[in-house]
Amino acid sequence: MNYIDIVKKILSEKVDVSQIKEEEKLADLGLDSLDLAEIMISIEEALNIEFTSNEILKLKTIKDVLNLIEIKTK
Repeated sequence: MNYIDIVKKILSEKVDVSQIKEEEKLADLGLDSLDLAEIMISIEEALNIEFTSNEILKLKTIKDVLNLIEIKTK
């Protein structure tokens, strides 16, 4: 399973991901800061990585999430 599939699976617990695009803004999906924190914790657990609060606060789009995962898994 690649990262986008993992992120989509986790996001699907909060929002409809059937038409989701990488450029989609997290706020446009109706996610608030608590939702994002929960999602990022789930991603951390799924991929065995850690994000700082500052990194999470900078996330604006799905692509930002994927880029951060890419950096953390190298």
